[in-house]
Amino acid sequence: MIGAIAKLKIKDGELEGFIEVMRKLVQAVSDNEPGCVYYQMHETSDPQTIMMIEVYEDEAAHANHTQTEHFKTIGMELAPFLAGAPEVTTHKLIS
Repeated sequence: MIGAIAKLKIKDGELEGFIEVMRKLVQAVSDNEPGCVYYQMHETSDPQTIMMIEVYEDEAAHANHTQTEHFKTIGMELAPFLAGAPEVTTHKLIS
């Protein structure tokens, strides 16, 4: 299993629009990426920060995620809402 956490800082006044568009990406990932076992938005103590928590079956599924058409297309729709580049960390399951 591969985990990823993406910290997304949202511009002031843009949170509702961001969430609306991100819900489309969450659904597209669920519908089209069988190697992704979890992909959801999470609130933080900072109302302008969203954490995307992601879990993939393996490295190939994780690598495929950013190459999908839905990620590229909806990712471009999300860009205007962001207050900077996402901070992404990846993690391997200890078994």
